[in-house]
Amino acid sequence: MSFIGRKTEFNQLNNLKYKKTASFVCLLGRRRIGKSSLIEEWSKSFSNFFEVQGLGPETESTAKDQLQHFAISLAEQFKIPQPKLSDWDEAFDYLAKLTNKKEWLIFLDEISWLGNGDKLFAAKLKSAWDTKFKKNPQLILVVCGSVSAWIEKNILNNTDFLGRVSLDINLQELSLTEINEFWVKNNFHMGSLEKMLTLSITGGVPKYLEEIVKSKASTKSLAQICFDKGGILYRDFDKIFRDIFRRRSQGLEKIIRLCLDEKLTPNSLAKKLKIDHNSDLTEALHILEISGFISRDFYFKTDTSQVMKSSHIRVKDNYTRFYLKIIEPLKGKIEKGGIKFNDLNEVKNIEQILGYQFENLILANKDLIHKVLEIKETELNSSAPYIQKKNSRFKKGCAIDLLIHTKLDIFYLCEIKCKKIITKEIIKEVKQKIDAIAIPKRSALKPILIYQGTIYIEDEEIINNYFYKIISFDDLIQ
Repeated sequence: MSFIGRKTEFNQLNNLKYKKTASFVCLLGRRRIGKSSLIEEWSKSFSNFFEVQGLGPETESTAKDQLQHFAISLAEQFKIPQPKLSDWDEAFDYLAKLTNKKEWLIFLDEISWLGNGDKLFAAKLKSAWDTKFKKNPQLILVVCGSVSAWIEKNILNNTDFLGRVSLDINLQELSLTEINEFWVKNNFHMGSLEKMLTLSITGGVPKYLEEIVKSKASTKSLAQICFDKGGILYRDFDKIFRDIFRRRSQGLEKIIRLCLDEKLTPNSLAKKLKIDHNSDLTEALHILEISGFISRDFYFKTDTSQVMKSSHIRVKDNYTRFYLKIIEPLKGKIEKGGIKFNDLNEVKNIEQILGYQFENLILANKDLIHKVLEIKETELNSSAPYIQKKNSRFKKGCAIDLLIHTKLDIFYLCEIKCKKIITKEIIKEVKQKIDAIAIPKRSALKPILIYQGTIYIEDEEIINNYFYKIISFDDLIQ
């Protein structure tokens, strides 16, 4: 399949080629997000390219195994006899000598695996960069990994690497615009409902989108990759957690499960975990966030003139949530051969979670909403879900799917709705939220409807007259 999207990332990377000095790049992101594909596509613009990927944790490899694997890669790609490497100082020295002239892109993929077994791996890489690699002004070294926390700890937040990293990218899901381009170029002829259903399961993860076989109806393809024992979405969750988090996987998975059905503050999460809100929990949340599983939705408090921020935790990865809510509960019957799905429409309870999944899609593409509303990024104070709990300060509580606050003190209250038929009852729901929310008196508040479904024809006029702007998913995906 042809490479789609990532124009922003390509621009950032290409700018490095105009420098007159060597560059060190860090690339982070969840598994399957397309990190390796991005660099391999970029490598086509280089005269010389060397890549090596660390041996995965399932191999139980030692430092010696990783070095031998590195030596084999050197021999194969440079067409030389396999060198005998005793440590990483020697390995990096060998590679630096082979790449000390001309234009070079060096790609160390899954670097945390590559350095497995050697506590001084990062220090040796830093030394090699300072004394060898950077002496070639036409050289760019990219380190990449799904274990984002390892790269942060050992490189990005390591004082030894201070001032050495030219660019770091945390690769996110494809945008709706890029996804639509992918479908068009690959002749995926689907309606907006099919598209929404697909993305409710896969999110904008490129690998999952590629797995949908275009020769079949999408609901059949999705059933196959979700509920067949060999399907990637049937087995990928456990593999992702085991490979990325290893010994910490059980504790991090527990956090995700607790946040599946409600958006918790860190304090309320700590209470559910029966622990103090301490540095360990803060670190765990950060690891899940940079790994692409959760989002910390920060918003300005609307009840005070002071600039104070609050946050709630949201499971933002649609595949993770779909797996835990729909696939995992059915695994027992599937494994025993007691149930089989040929079409996604045969699976019960899917519609119950689509609202949350659709909300995730919209929140991942807030920039498109801002664009439709003609709000420039420089005009934004905040743009995030908002929760106001009833207490001594607030007479009423409310939960707003997306509240956009501009510097002119205009609030856009966005109701995100995924429903087969949308009636005028939605106006009543929104009015209750408007009545409850506490915002400064000088502010303007504008209701916005973002929806997937059909607006009931007899209520269309009243709905159009009430909302400041109505945005359909079909509009966004196009």
